[in-house]
Amino acid sequence: MDDSFHFIAPVMPRRRVDPFALKLATCAALAVLVVAGLARFAVMHERNADAAASARVAERQAAEVQAAPLPDSAESGTFRALDEEARNAATNALGLAQGIFADTGSFEGAGPSQLTALQPSLIFVDGPSTSPAIVSIEASEAVWAAAVMGPSGECYWIRAVAEASVTYGTGRACTGPDADRADARAW
Repeated sequence: MDDSFHFIAPVMPRRRVDPFALKLATCAALAVLVVAGLARFAVMHERNADAAASARVAERQAAEVQAAPLPDSAESGTFRALDEEARNAATNALGLAQGIFADTGSFEGAGPSQLTALQPSLIFVDGPSTSPAIVSIEASEAVWAAAVMGPSGECYWIRAVAEASVTYGTGRACTGPDADRADARAW
């Protein structure tokens, strides 16, 4: 036999992994893991810091409420210092209403929209007051009443009858009509 002609089975070349691509993929995977780990770490510590801050705020508010003097009774006039802003808002609203009465001879022009135009730092409504910045108003020709909710949950009422008298009161219901029907008490 002649060795001049041979049938040799073709040998398939082996596929080799490109070393650069392997290193690039490994580095990318490690980078993703590092970023994910840092993000998880940051989120976890942010949540812990928020929880700690909320706890400090709650403790401080509880301490303020405990430190504030409690009212002896509604008739005694000793109320929480926290409610000073609510009493001031009611007094300011009364001053505005009395000014309108002095100009027009009626409290009808001392409703929520008119008082809001005169004092934009307060919110005047005909519904219930829910904070010291919201003043509930009831206005008619001869009677004007306001109610303001203090942070302690006590509502402060003022009622003015024409030029005759101004009465003050407190309670839990906090709307202008409630203040109009309220019994007079000292603050």
